[in-house]
Amino acid sequence: MSPSAGCLLVEQIAPRLRTLVPKSVKPVGAEDAEELVQDAIVIAAQMLDRVEQAGKTVTAGNIAYYAVLHMRSGRRSQGSSRTDTMAPGTQLDARSTVLSFEEEVGYDPELDEPITLGELLASDHEDPAMEAARNIDWQLFIATHDYRYGVILKGVAEGRSLKETAAAQREWYPGMWQLKQRMAEEVRLFLGDTAIADTTQTPRWKAGIAVDRERTACRAERRRTPHRAEPNGPA
Repeated sequence: MSPSAGCLLVEQIAPRLRTLVPKSVKPVGAEDAEELVQDAIVIAAQMLDRVEQAGKTVTAGNIAYYAVLHMRSGRRSQGSSRTDTMAPGTQLDARSTVLSFEEEVGYDPELDEPITLGELLASDHEDPAMEAARNIDWQLFIATHDYRYGVILKGVAEGRSLKETAAAQREWYPGMWQLKQRMAEEVRLFLGDTAIADTTQTPRWKAGIAVDRERTACRAERRRTPHRAEPNGPA
């Protein structure tokens, strides 16, 4: 872009867009007016550069007008897709909708609080990342130690006693008991002294959700419990 075109953009086109865009372009999703203005200025700069390279002459009003039309149709400086779920054009066509996690989707009469979309999507199951990391640790431990450790662990996972596991493997029970004690010590050395404590920790991403739920439950409990009258002081 030439210096003269840059001056046209900054001095004449950009002021027009700062006035027109907030009034003419409806924000989509999380967009705001300032973001739309900046996007429109980028589109105007792209248009002005193409026109200049083609050797044509345009006015500031023409560039600003067509930049606003592009913005109203859902085009943005980073793309004009109408198939991307997050694209403004797709949302303007009513083919997708972007909602906040704080969007109210229902009401809980027991807690006397609205239910948000984030609460519906939050899973109460174990964090998949922690589960996968734990499985990798156990697989590495079993692969580098006595293979009978895997037999003992499988029996524990299936809910069988050590005596039942020993009988199924035709092993001597006292010997299996000693093996289990040795395994416990080797597991502690392999995984560290804090391994058990680490498995009981709540994931950071889930802790925030739990705190919000507890705070909501406490507020609802206070509303349901009548206030006790304070005892009269001494006469």
